[in-house]
Amino acid sequence: MGIRIFVHAMRMVFGNLRAALRIGGVALVVLLALGISAGLTPPPGALHGPSTAGMATNLLLTIARVIVGLWVAVAWHRFILLEETPGALLPRWNGAAIWAYVKAGVVLALIVLLIILPIAFVGGLLMVPMTASMATSASPRLLMALIGLIITFLPACYIFYRLSPVLPAAAVGSRLSLREAWFQTSPGAGALAMLTLVSIVASWLVQYPGLLIAGVTPAMALIWITVVQWLVLMVGVSIVTTIYGHYVEKRDLNA
Repeated sequence: MGIRIFVHAMRMVFGNLRAALRIGGVALVVLLALGISAGLTPPPGALHGPSTAGMATNLLLTIARVIVGLWVAVAWHRFILLEETPGALLPRWNGAAIWAYVKAGVVLALIVLLIILPIAFVGGLLMVPMTASMATSASPRLLMALIGLIITFLPACYIFYRLSPVLPAAAVGSRLSLREAWFQTSPGAGALAMLTLVSIVASWLVQYPGLLIAGVTPAMALIWITVVQWLVLMVGVSIVTTIYGHYVEKRDLNA
C-alpha cells in the first residue's frame, strides 16, 4: 500500500502534467533564479566576502521560494481535491487558505520537532561510544550520517506523514485536528512506514545524478537539480494529498 500511494502520487503529477506546469511553473522559475543567484554570489570567506547586494538577493529569493511553495501546494491540493482549475499561467491565489496552511504547517512542524528531539538526544548518547570506537575508521562520517538518518529523519518523516492530513484539510477549508489526523491514518500505519522508506530512497536516487553532473557541466547540473527540486515538491504535495484523500475522504487509489 505504501508503494501504491507513492505511485498514485507520481501518476497524479504526470497524469495532470499540463495543470502541474500551470500551477507549479512559477516555482520552476524561482528555483532556477535561486540557483543562478547562488552561483553568482561569492561564497562566505572569499577574498572580499559576499556582496551585500548578493546576500540581499539570496534572502529575497529564498523568501520568494517559500511563498511560491506555499502558493503552489495550496493550489495543487485544491486542484486535486476540489477540482479548482488553475489560471492560465499562474495558480489561483487564495490568501485565506494559504494562511490557514501556514498555521497548520507551523503547528505540525513544532509537534514533529518536540517528538524527535528526545529521540535524537537519546540516539546521540548511544552513538557516543560507537563514535569513539570508530575514530580510526576510514569512513566513520558516512556510517554516522546513515545511523543519524535512521534515528531521527526516518521517524520524523513517518510522524509527518501520519499527521500530514491537516495540511490538505487547511487548504480546502476543512477542520481537522492533529489528533483526528493521527486517528484517521492509524489503519495505514504500516503503509506509511513503507511510504517513508520509498519516498526517501526515490528522492535520493533522482538527486544523486546532479552531484555527478556537477563535476562535468555545472550549468546542466543546475538545470537537473532545479527540475528535480520541482518534481520533489510536486510529488511530495501529491503524496500528502493522496494520504488525505485515501484515509480521510476514503477515496480509492488507482495505482
